[in-house]
Amino acid sequence: MNRLRRIVAQFPTLVLARRNLSRATARSTLAVVAVVIGVVAIGTIGTGGEAFKQDQLDAYEGFGGTATVDPVFYPDENETAGRHFDDGDIDRMRQASGSATVLPVVQRWDAVVQTPSGEAIVTAQIQGLGNPGSFYDAQAGTIPENWRESVVVGSRIAENNDIQPGDQVTVTVNGSFDQSFRVAAVLEPQGFADQLMADRAVFVPLAQFEDPEYDRVIVSVDSRTASIDDAAQGIESEFNTRRRNVDVEKVQEQREQFEQLFGTINQFLIGVGSISLLVAAVTIANTMLMSAIEREREIGVMRAVGYPKTAVVSLLVAESAILGLIGTAIGVPIALFLGMVLNQLLVGSPLAFTTTGLQYVTIGAVFGIGTSILAGVYPAWKAANKRPVEVLG
Repeated sequence: MNRLRRIVAQFPTLVLARRNLSRATARSTLAVVAVVIGVVAIGTIGTGGEAFKQDQLDAYEGFGGTATVDPVFYPDENETAGRHFDDGDIDRMRQASGSATVLPVVQRWDAVVQTPSGEAIVTAQIQGLGNPGSFYDAQAGTIPENWRESVVVGSRIAENNDIQPGDQVTVTVNGSFDQSFRVAAVLEPQGFADQLMADRAVFVPLAQFEDPEYDRVIVSVDSRTASIDDAAQGIESEFNTRRRNVDVEKVQEQREQFEQLFGTINQFLIGVGSISLLVAAVTIANTMLMSAIEREREIGVMRAVGYPKTAVVSLLVAESAILGLIGTAIGVPIALFLGMVLNQLLVGSPLAFTTTGLQYVTIGAVFGIGTSILAGVYPAWKAANKRPVEVLG
C-alpha cells in the first residue's frame, strides 16, 4: 500500500482531479454513462456489422468459379429476338469458354407444382437443367446422371411443403407438359448467392421441353485449374463483337459489389452511433463548466498563490480525461461482449472477430477518450483565464 501511495504521489494533478470529481458524483456518473453509450454504440455496430457481412459473404463460398450469361434484349427490335439462346448458341459458348462447364437453363414461371397431397406450391419456379449434379449436391436422395422421369427439389420448397425423396409431385408447364414425377433428391441449401435460386426451385429434365429456348446459361470452372475470367472473356469475344448481345456476370463481381455496399452502410451506421459520443462530449463540457463555476474561489486562490494557468488547465483537462478513461474502460468490454453474442448468432462462433471489427472497437475507445479530453479544454481555459482579483473580490 505504501508503495502504491508513493507511485500515486508522483502524479499530484491526477490525485487532485480524482478528488474533485468525487465531489460531484452524480454529474460525473452521468458523464461516464454518456461515454460508455458512445463507445458501446460504435464498437457493437462495427463488430455486429462485420459479423453480418461475414455471414452473408459465406453464401458466396463455392461460387467463385461461376458466371451467368444472359441474353441482351433490345426493346426497339422484334419482340422475341434476343430473349433466348438456342442449341447453336450453347455450342458456341462451349467452344469459346474452353474447359468450362456450360449449363443451359430453361426458366418458367407459368407453371404449377402440386405436392403429393394435391396442394399447389405457388412460390416454386420450374427450372429445366441438363445435369443438376454437375453444379449442386444432394442433401437427401441421389441426383441421377441421366434423368428423364424424376425431379430435384430445392431445400426451401422441400422444407416448407414436407417433400421427401421418393414422393410424387405433379408439374404443369403451360404449353409444354403436364406430368407426375418422382422426387429423386432434395438439394443442399444454397443461399441467396445462387444464380438459379435453387432453394425455391424444382428442377426438371431438359428433355421434357421440346426444342427448348434457354433463358440463362451457367458457366462454371474448377478454380484450381482454370480461370472464370478467361471463360467469360472468351464468351464475350465470341458474342459481343459488333454489339453487346450477351451479359456475362461473374459471381465474384457480385460478391465485391455486395462487400463494398455493406461497407458503406456499416460506416454510415457507425457515423450515427458517433452522435452519442458528441452527446457525451457536451455532457462532459457541461460537467466541467459547472465544476469550474462552483470552484471559482478555489481556482482564484490557486492562481493568487502562484499556480500558473497551465496548471489549472492541466487539472481540469485531467478530470475530463479521467471521465473518458473510466467510460472507455467500461464500454470496451461491453462492446466486445455484445460483439461475441452477435458473432455466435450470425457466424456460429463467439470469437469470430475480424480485424476490421476489432478496429471499430479501437476507434470507439480512441474517440471516447479523445472527445472527453477535447470537451474539457474550453471549460479549463475559461477558468484559468479569470483574474484572481475578480474571483476573490
